Amino acid sequence: MPTSLLSLKLSSLASRRQKNAQRFSVARREVLVRPNQGFSLLEVLITAAIIGLITGLVTLRYGAFNNLILLKNQAFQIALELREVQTRSLSATGSSSEFRRPYGIYFATAQSGSYIIFRDSNESGYYDAGEELETRRLDSRFAINQLCSGSNCSLTALSVTFQRPNFDAVMNNGTVTDGVVGVTTLNDTGTRLVRVNAAGQITVE
Repeated sequence: MPTSLLSLKLSSLASRRQKNAQRFSVARREVLVRPNQGFSLLEVLITAAIIGLITGLVTLRYGAFNNLILLKNQAFQIALELREVQTRSLSATGSSSEFRRPYGIYFATAQSGSYIIFRDSNESGYYDAGEELETRRLDSRFAINQLCSGSNCSLTALSVTFQRPNFDAVMNNGTVTDGVVGVTTLNDTGTRLVRVNAAGQITVE
């Protein structure tokens, strides 16, 4: 191969390598410089939208979970009141002629935000005006929405009474039977049932 042709090829190869080296150098500088240019407006908007969406979902979930916890606490509060009334009925309080009087709690869907603790002075098994001892109010986010005596769950009012010496729960009709008080959130996202069985056991479901 002639010397001039070989020199020409070598020169061309060297020129090509130099151009490639220059391109690589420029590309490398662009990569190194680009992070210092910051985010574009579109990238910032997309990031903000994603963060806002996640925050909204977490807030909604937390709110719903918090309401369910508070609803459970409200139901247990009613159960505790029933237990205290039962204990009061079994305790010897008052004069010798009165200590056997029953105590109870009166629930009504018409007054769904409260219930009445009463002493059944005439032993009728029902709450009568003038027998109230205390009125307890529910948290404003909850309401009483269901009252049952036995299998009848269409009641609008329910008196649950206990009388010494028995633990048995007596409902509206004067018979020993199961009773249920339903508590719900005002937006109807959850319900808890306070159940009093015939033997006087009180549970929350």
